[in-house]
This record gives sequence, C-alpha cells and structure tokens, in this order.
Amino acid sequence: MTSLLDAMTRRPPPLSDLAHEDRVVLFPSVGHLSRDREHWIVHVHGDVCCSGQMSLGKRVLLKIFKRAMQASDEDVASPLFHERIGRFIAHDRPGVRLAVRIGEEVFGLPKKTRRDGQFQAAVRIPVDQARGWSETADGSAENCLPVEVCGAPASGRVHLVEPAGLSIISDIDDTLKHSHVTCKRSLLVNTFLRPFETIAGMAPLFREWSAAGAAFHYVSSSPWQLYQHLAEHLADEGFPAGSFHLRPFRLRDHLLRRILMLRRSGKVSVIRALFRMFPQRRFLLIGDSGEHDPEIYGALARRYRRQVAGIFIRQLDDQAMSSRRYARAFRMLDSSLPRIYHDAGDLAGVKIQS
Repeated sequence: MTSLLDAMTRRPPPLSDLAHEDRVVLFPSVGHLSRDREHWIVHVHGDVCCSGQMSLGKRVLLKIFKRAMQASDEDVASPLFHERIGRFIAHDRPGVRLAVRIGEEVFGLPKKTRRDGQFQAAVRIPVDQARGWSETADGSAENCLPVEVCGAPASGRVHLVEPAGLSIISDIDDTLKHSHVTCKRSLLVNTFLRPFETIAGMAPLFREWSAAGAAFHYVSSSPWQLYQHLAEHLADEGFPAGSFHLRPFRLRDHLLRRILMLRRSGKVSVIRALFRMFPQRRFLLIGDSGEHDPEIYGALARRYRRQVAGIFIRQLDDQAMSSRRYARAFRMLDSSLPRIYHDAGDLAGVKIQS
C-alpha cells in the first residue's frame, strides 16, 4: 500500500536537468509535413558540453595536432587555434535531459543526450500552430520555426521545407571555402590555424538561387565540433540560411587518423535521408573533385534519377577530373546532368526553378 501511495505522489522527473555550466548549441535542422499534411515533423538536433580540466587523452590530441600541422608554439597558443579546437577538447555531456520551447509550447525531448553529448528528436506540431509561430528566414522565402532550449541561452531554427520544390545540397570544404582536403597538413592548417577563405562568387550565386525559391542543405564531412565556426563564416559571407548535416566524431585511439578518415567517409546516408524525407522535391548536388563527391553524387543520381536535377563538381587544380574518372563516376547518366566547373563564373548563367 505504501509503495502504491509513493508512486501516486511521486513527482515526475523535471523536463530538463541541465547544469549551470553546461553549454548548449542547436544545429539548424529541417521540418517536413506528415503524410496526412496535418502536422509538421520538426527535427531538433543539438549538442551539450561543458568545460573542465583537460584529460590526458586530449593533451595527447593537442600534441598530435601540433606535430601534424608542423605548428609552432605561437601557432597553438593563438586565440584562433583555441577557438577552433575548443569543442574537441571540451567535455561531452551524456545522459542530460532537455526540453525545448517552440512557439508557445514546451516539449520535453524523449531521449537524453548520447555519449557524444548530442541529442536528436522529432516533434509533431499541427500545421495551423506552426503557421502562427513561423518566421521568414533571412534572404529566403522559406519559413522557419524558432526553437529555444529551456534553461540555457541557446536558440536555433528549424527550416520548414515544403514537399515540392528545389533543394541545393552543397559540400563546404573546397566547394564554398578553400580547405585543400587532398593535402592532410594543409587541411588541418586551414581548419585550425588560418581564417576561413571563401571561394569567390559562390555566396552571390547561392543568394540568387535562394531568391528563386531554393532551399539549402549544407552536407559536409567536417566534424560537428566545427559547426559554429563554419556557420558563422557562411553567415558572415552572406550564404543563405539552411540546414547543417556534419559528421559525428568522438575521441578514440589513433586520434589523428580518425579525424583524417572523416574526410573519406560518405555522405550517402545523410543525402538519402533527405531524398526520402522529401520524395517530391528535386535536388541539385554541388561538390568538388578533391575526394569522392563525383562518385557519391553519380551513384545517388543513378538510384534516385527522378529527384536529382543536376550535379555540379568544382574541379580542383591538383585533382582534375580525368575523362576516365568522369566516365566512371557518371556512367549511365544523361550527359546534361553532371557539369564540371572551375569557379563561380562558370555557373553564372545557370537558372534554377523551384
């Protein structure tokens, strides 16, 4: 009897148990209509970490980075390096319960943060409610839902993407900014020691496509730990707002090797998920010749012929697309579908229709 009374009077767990020192980041994500078109399925994605004493493993990481980049003591003491490396050496916060405010309602997320500190959830919101809570994204006709984390100064936006229209799926490294991914030392130096350098002309081109009604999804092999730096750079350069889809990464043995292996990891699962989420939309795939974008995009175009509107590959000077590689990557595709370009000027005449 006592246990029954205890159960009846026991308070439910709090919606959020964030600690004061926790740092929360919300990643821009997407929302799509349910099959009956009565609800928006809003995907919430973010990260929780905190600062603290650096572990031995993370001190080793810094030494490996320094050696791999051939960096000086001054380089690794610079504010820029400490900003870029900050989330890598912070403490992940697993097992944290969170709640978010969307419009006028608070939603407790059903799952706690994972071992890497990240959390993901899908929230159903009636279409009429979402319409009243949404706002227009900067420089875009696309509507967004503002999201706030309860108990933390963290906010973000979920892009409400209509079932039909055109989406731009774009790589970031060597497609929107210079990274030199084919040289591992240059990649690390450009990522951690130097200010990001935008590829000229791409931001105005993307703004033009955004004004024509395109939605944007930035899909990259860069780790999520770099999200804020990448997002700030793209925003400062005037790229349209869009959802971000980066790579998960946790510290393991062979730290540097794992970081470099991320560059070779496929984006296929992320892009497939977008295709399946929006089966009526058309997608323009943009990448570069530095690693596997031609092969990845070619395979996706063969699998999802109706949905791929085009493939644009930026040809890097040190990784030119040979005729043999071109033929293999884009075999069995219409010759008008893929397009190789050197700079944004080569795409200046391209008009898109959403």
